[in-house]
Amino acid sequence: MTTTASSTTAPRPRRFAGESCVRDGEIIARGEPIGALVGSTSYIEMVFFQLLGRLPAPREAAMLDAYLVSLCEHGVTSPSTHSARVAASVRAPFAASAIGFISTAMGPYHFGALERAMAELVELDRSGACTTGYVEARIDAGQRIWGYGHRFHTSAGDPEPRRQVQEDADPRVRRLIQLADELGWDGRHLRRVREIGRLLHERKRVPINIDGVAAGLLLDMGFAPESALLFVIIGRLPNIARLHAEEQHEPINRFVALATRDDPGFDRTIDREQHPPSEDPQ
Repeated sequence: MTTTASSTTAPRPRRFAGESCVRDGEIIARGEPIGALVGSTSYIEMVFFQLLGRLPAPREAAMLDAYLVSLCEHGVTSPSTHSARVAASVRAPFAASAIGFISTAMGPYHFGALERAMAELVELDRSGACTTGYVEARIDAGQRIWGYGHRFHTSAGDPEPRRQVQEDADPRVRRLIQLADELGWDGRHLRRVREIGRLLHERKRVPINIDGVAAGLLLDMGFAPESALLFVIIGRLPNIARLHAEEQHEPINRFVALATRDDPGFDRTIDREQHPPSEDPQ
C-alpha cells in the first residue's frame, strides 16, 4: 500500500472490531481466526492489530520494529538491568529477574518517563500552545520536560557545535530520527519532539533521549500513553534473558548493598570481590 508523508497515523481501510473468544477447536481474535493470522501476520502487525484494531502502514511497521531493536541492549548500567542481575545472582528464576526489571522500569525517572513524555505531548497538543512558549515557561519554572536529557549520552561537553547535535548524543535517537527522515515520517508529535529538542539544546545543552523520540513516534502511530510500558517490556526482555543466563556463571550473591548510614559507602551499591562460597549462602 502506498502512503503519503502525512499519513503516518492514518489506518488502513480495514479495521478489526469483531469478537475475541475461544470455542472448541477455534480461537477468534477480533473476529479473525487465529489460524489465519499465524504465518501471515508479523509480530509487529499483531501489536497494531491487538492495540489499535488495524494493521500498520509499512513505514509504521519499520519504525516500531527499529524502536524495539533499539531497546534490546543497554549494557548492565541501568537500574532495571541491575535489579534483574541481582535477582539472578541469588539464583532466582528468569521470571523473577523479569519482574524485577519491570518493577524498576516503571519508575518515572527510568522507563516510566516514556508514559510521562507521551502524556505531556498529548496535553501540549490539546492546549494549542506554541512550542517556544511552552519550553521557555518550563525552563523559567525550573520544571523538567520529560523525554530529554540522559546521564550518559550528552552533548554538553562538545568543543564545537555540530549539525543537529541535540539529536547526536544518543546513538539510538540518532538512528531512529535518521530512519524516520529516510521514510518520510511527518507525524506532528515527532515533529514537536524535535522542535523542543532544538530549543532545549540551544538554551540548556540538553539532548533528546530515547523516551522523547519514542513518545513522538508512538503517538504518531496512534498508541496511548497508558500502553507505553508494553513497548519497553517487549523491547528489553531479550536483553534481560541474556543477562540472567550470563549471571548463572558468576559468583552467587555477588551484589551487596552497604546497609548502614554509619558506613561512608552507604549511598553506593557495589560488586563484591569474592570467590564462589564453600557452602550455600543463607
